[in-house]
Amino acid sequence: MKRRKLLFNQTRFIIVALVAGSLVGIIYTGNKDSQIADEVPSPPSITSSAERLTSFSPSPEAQMPEYEITEERMDDSGIWHVTLGTLTVNQQELKKLVQHACSIALTKSQIVNSVFVDVVQNDNSSSKLATGKMALTSTGEAQTGSKKLEVSFQLNR
Repeated sequence: MKRRKLLFNQTRFIIVALVAGSLVGIIYTGNKDSQIADEVPSPPSITSSAERLTSFSPSPEAQMPEYEITEERMDDSGIWHVTLGTLTVNQQELKKLVQHACSIALTKSQIVNSVFVDVVQNDNSSSKLATGKMALTSTGEAQTGSKKLEVSFQLNR
């Protein structure tokens, strides 16, 4: 008799577990669209050492200047160091370059925790025109000291 009661309890447990799992599956698939929308990162914003900006909207006349990636390396800790060479010295265009480099980091196939950007003149690579950094993960927040997806920009003149 004990054996039969034990089998009945196991069967009842399996049925309850299946029903509960089905309900969780139905509830989860109903929220799928809102969860996907929550996971999409917002575009990076720029902050300056002189002024704290919550979002960066360059003036319409500031275009993406010509540039080339002169040096890049990826650390074991997930820090992507990139140096951009350009001829421009316009502050708005330099900010746009830093923001562009940070957006490139978002599309890299490797895991990038943070990105550090140096902008130099093409003819004088020893002098930095501007620097920037952005955290992409919580580890990157610790590496940069800034919030996730917030671009920090500093003009070096």
